Amino acid sequence: MRLRYTAALAAIGSLTLLTACGSGSGSGPGDAISALTSSPASVSGSVTMWIYPIAPTGEAADWKPRVAAFEKLYPKVDVNVVVQPWANRDEQLETAIAGGKGPDVVYLIPDQIPGYANSDSLENVASLVASDKKDFYPSALSALTYNGSLYGVPLLMQATTLLANKKILQAAGITKVPSTWSQLLADAPKIKAAGYYVTEYDAAPDETLNESFYPLLWQAGGQVLSANGKQATFNSSAGDSALSFLQTLIKDSYVPKDPLTVDPTVDTDPIEQGKVAFVMTGDVASLTPTAQAPLSDWEVAPPLSDGKTISYGTVGGLSILSGSQNKSAAAAWVNWVTSTAQIKTYDQSHDYFSPRISVGTLFSPSTLIGEEEKMLPYVTQGSVNLESRQIISLLAPKIQAALLGQSNPQQALNSAATAVNSLLARSSG
Repeated sequence: MRLRYTAALAAIGSLTLLTACGSGSGSGPGDAISALTSSPASVSGSVTMWIYPIAPTGEAADWKPRVAAFEKLYPKVDVNVVVQPWANRDEQLETAIAGGKGPDVVYLIPDQIPGYANSDSLENVASLVASDKKDFYPSALSALTYNGSLYGVPLLMQATTLLANKKILQAAGITKVPSTWSQLLADAPKIKAAGYYVTEYDAAPDETLNESFYPLLWQAGGQVLSANGKQATFNSSAGDSALSFLQTLIKDSYVPKDPLTVDPTVDTDPIEQGKVAFVMTGDVASLTPTAQAPLSDWEVAPPLSDGKTISYGTVGGLSILSGSQNKSAAAAWVNWVTSTAQIKTYDQSHDYFSPRISVGTLFSPSTLIGEEEKMLPYVTQGSVNLESRQIISLLAPKIQAALLGQSNPQQALNSAATAVNSLLARSSG
């Protein structure tokens, strides 16, 4: 089962970025971002923003009235919104930056931030949220923060949580959705006896740990890396608990075996076939309604806990490139686009959630997405590190090996930690 945001989470290579360069005239590269202290009439320049198809269709059309409204407020600023394809987006951006033709503003997700920040290609935009920092979910800001600097202003959020198949629970005689690992394991024999799987765990090599192992690690009180990002900590007692929990599910045949090695399709996924009671880290938009498992069969519940109630959720934000020739105009645009009024209409129309608390609820609480929106306080992006993708590539095979019975949990995690620590040492050196 894949999240709708997976396309935006594609692995990025090492970024060999040079300096960015915006188009048009206005404030120079060395000027401080001053839009918030300047009157609209005094801000001038041309701003180019690269965005991606957040909505399946109509992304470009959505921005036209926003640009018109902004340019009416800032009459000396011209904004050009360019909708770029997701495919090869980093290669395209790197090439543009290296050639001095990069945009002034670009949409980035947390995995991209470290590479561009390390090459000094991004502006610290903390000043743009300074006056209303408390209005943003802390997890939204931390997701776009790297080495203590904020490199993007949050535009949208996603949440994953526990999804429960009501039809299966009724068949198993379960009247209350579990909130802890132990409660889920206590319900497991009833679900199995009724002819269903308890959950599904996708361990195929191309599955990201953000959507599988990491939430369990966090729920047990663990972290992927140390606070300074220089040491693996997933091989803690919390990591051992998370992996042992998964091994129990597999040993007792509470999960289907195929997804441990093969990425299922809609036609073969037991979730879509109506055979799985719980999706431990899922989002409503990723559910593909089928005759066996229509959306009406599902309900949303808080993430599971083994001491901490937490799950994964990513963030999309707007970043200002350090080589922009129009920083004041770019800052004014980013500040306006991420204002309460603009975020509200943009996120609602795109079926995402607001990173601003003051926006309130965007979706009816009686709907699945409205129930999912309530889970925002529980989500985290996790550690933001330059080597995040490579860490997953080193850890995931070890987890899969343990789940296939080829090693015990602590051995698997210690082996992965050795490789990750070596990677981090080379990266920091």
